[in-house]
Amino acid sequence: MQQNRSFWQLPLVTLVVLQIFYTVSATPAQTVPEIAETALAATVYLEMYDSNGDILAYGSGFFVRPNLIATNYHVIAGAASGTAKLVGKSTTYKIAGFTATNKSNDLALLKVSAFGIKPLFIGNSDRVKVGETIYVAGNPKGLKGTFSDGIISGRHGGHAKGRLQMTAPISPGSSGGPVLNRKGEVIGVSFMTIEGGQNLNFAIPARYLKTLLAQPERVKSLYRGNHSISAETYFARGNTKVSLGQYLAAIHDYDKVIQIKSDAVDAYLSRGIAKEMLGQHFAAITDYDRAIHLKPNYAYAYYNRGIAKGKLGQHFAAITDYDRAIHLKPDYVHAYYNRGIAKADLSQYFAAITDFDKVIHLKPDAADAYYNRGIAKGKLGQHFAAITDYDQVIQIEPDAAYAYFMRGFTKSYYLDQHFAAITDFDKAIHLKPDYAHAYLMRGIGKRKLGQPFAAITDFDKVIHLKPDYATAHYNRGVAKALLNRGWEAK
Repeated sequence: MQQNRSFWQLPLVTLVVLQIFYTVSATPAQTVPEIAETALAATVYLEMYDSNGDILAYGSGFFVRPNLIATNYHVIAGAASGTAKLVGKSTTYKIAGFTATNKSNDLALLKVSAFGIKPLFIGNSDRVKVGETIYVAGNPKGLKGTFSDGIISGRHGGHAKGRLQMTAPISPGSSGGPVLNRKGEVIGVSFMTIEGGQNLNFAIPARYLKTLLAQPERVKSLYRGNHSISAETYFARGNTKVSLGQYLAAIHDYDKVIQIKSDAVDAYLSRGIAKEMLGQHFAAITDYDRAIHLKPNYAYAYYNRGIAKGKLGQHFAAITDYDRAIHLKPDYVHAYYNRGIAKADLSQYFAAITDFDKVIHLKPDAADAYYNRGIAKGKLGQHFAAITDYDQVIQIEPDAAYAYFMRGFTKSYYLDQHFAAITDFDKAIHLKPDYAHAYLMRGIGKRKLGQPFAAITDFDKVIHLKPDYATAHYNRGVAKALLNRGWEAK
């Protein structure tokens, strides 16, 4: 009945501009629904094709003029043609070419023939402050417009030098969409990167976009070839494909990165993550080894290598890697969590609880840590303490069917609290109608309470869901025998 849930963390001027370029100056206040409606009405899904007509890349963009779309440069690099489509619309716009690009800031302006589109207003990104509320719009693959909120959480170096980090999530394929302030003004262009298997979301400040818009609008044809595509572009494409679950295609992009730049440590790490998602654990470990060779203090590489070793049942070796990751990054909450899982797999329940305690200290709303700490406490016979942890999971995640089940299982199996347990199984089944284990345990509880008819109904449901579930057949047989004895007694 144990159900360990594991985190998966999957580790670039000064100007003077005529006001006519940017519509009007003062932007009136808007409600959040109004901002969403305006932003999504100007945001497009982009598909770019190579010279053979095969999809090369995809992403999002948005109208900055009635016939001009802003997007990420990595979306169009090396493309021979492309299309843009508004969410919920049947019209597809053919991309005529580009008018300007900024490779270092991953920006491009695309020319289309469109009519009746209201472009978004470009705001002042220099006034953006950490902690400010922002909104992100996107039209990811599948053409379902997305709109999310968050805050500006910081300004960082490394891959994100000069960028604004934000908490607003970006849907796969939505990089290149607008980032807006509370007035509905564009203060950045979204893009996503991967660090240590973790999606990180950034905004390219709008001031760079204004620089492109100030350039003369001369249309140039999309490039027909791929020899000029940079390692950074391939890396960004690979990250997008990982987010979309297209792991083989992502590996191809990371291969290109490594061919161009053999010491691209992040490409080895990300390629390893993609291989890991395909179940290629040994191949993933080889990539993590290479990343560690290039960067011996790379905590994310040790962490992900630990994940791969754990999948291979090499729990002691995995713990050694988690130890190293934690030594390098003492607040590495995911490393503590997965080290706890590995220790639990080795029946080191006290040590596992210590790690889950650390996770909860670092991240008090970590429902999975409470849940697995409850599992470990149950293994040690600390059933009331386990129930307290399941209570905490339910408080954090009221729809956590698995927590209701385990709380009910503990009450029924260990504490003979069958009425209370049945209430928990009822809730688990309400949340997850095909929860075979919950039907089974509810049936057992009803049988122990002398309710054989009701128990048989639950066992029938289990067998309907899992015809070969021997335990359900056995318990139904026991319930029927009790029922027959009851009739004989009468």
